[in-house]
Amino acid sequence: MEDPAALRNLTYGLFVLTAKDGEKDNGCIVNTVVQMGAAPTRIAVSVQMGNLTREIIEKTGEFNVSVLTDDVSYDTVCHFGMQSGRDVDKFADFRAAKRSHNGLYFLTDHVNAMFSVKVQEKRDLGSHMLFIGEVSESRVLGKGTPCTYAHYHKAIKPKR
Repeated sequence: MEDPAALRNLTYGLFVLTAKDGEKDNGCIVNTVVQMGAAPTRIAVSVQMGNLTREIIEKTGEFNVSVLTDDVSYDTVCHFGMQSGRDVDKFADFRAAKRSHNGLYFLTDHVNAMFSVKVQEKRDLGSHMLFIGEVSESRVLGKGTPCTYAHYHKAIKPKR
């Protein structure tokens, strides 16, 4: 028997994953981004199958990752994680973002690093798609502490 709460004891971060298809920018919250290799640097991200950002990445083969810090607001998490890019333009009024060399947005506030990635491999995991890609650009953007998924549940997400 599985206890879904046990998964919260694994170490996760909190990230904004962004992609662009033509004029359509989109982004979502993900909690699984890991380094998979060095020389060349490769990272992997896991994205829910029903997510528009996942569809865009499959089509374009590129994405950016913004590493959120533990002072990120619940509003930012809601903005990227609790509404669909199918229904709203997430970057229409969002000003805390810039474009990297690949033309995709990355966040500039409450983040400590960003990565631009070109997909090399993908794997269907059933509920999620795993993308593994080569980092083409990375920047340190601040000194804040990376936000863990556990910290989000303990200190950022409102208690009901």
